Amino acid sequence: MGPEPVPVTGTLIWYVAVCPRQTWLMGHNIEPFRDHELLALGRLLAETSYPRERKELELPGMKVDVLRRRPIDADEDEALVIGEVKRSPRAQHAQRLQLGYYLLRLRDAGLHVRGELRYPEQRRVEQVELTPELEAAVRQAIQRVEELLQLPQPPPPVRIPACTNCAYYEFCWVSEAEPTTERVPRNRGRKRGSSS
Repeated sequence: MGPEPVPVTGTLIWYVAVCPRQTWLMGHNIEPFRDHELLALGRLLAETSYPRERKELELPGMKVDVLRRRPIDADEDEALVIGEVKRSPRAQHAQRLQLGYYLLRLRDAGLHVRGELRYPEQRRVEQVELTPELEAAVRQAIQRVEELLQLPQPPPPVRIPACTNCAYYEFCWVSEAEPTTERVPRNRGRKRGSSS
């Protein structure tokens, strides 16, 4: 059994949309390989992109990459815009859930905020609103995270495309045997006279 689980965070909401095992590991303070190339690249991108905007609003369970005020003459009633800086839109469903979690938390605190997913390498910005559908998906993700964190052990590893670039790769797959090229006879172990 791992250490006591942490409370639900935006990062865990992102993880649960990608890999339940990753969620459990992170939720029990089992850190991924910190010098993993893609983690370092993500940190660098968040730190160096959008230098004229305020960075890293940090509240319990959430760490927003970018925060800015909307122009006074804007038509809409949202006074603030929060942004999540991402390397690519590859896991956009997970990214929308993470940002939706932040929007839900801020709305519950009485703030009307709009969200943006920002992809500086592609020079692209995706607007994100807390629609009823996104809110329902976020609430389901919160429930799933809470259920996972109650498990005494992490779910077994399941190989998915995200494993290739995952900072937990060694943790999940280090004991996996290399594929063998040795041929095994097909009927090995069958009893003589067996009808099956």
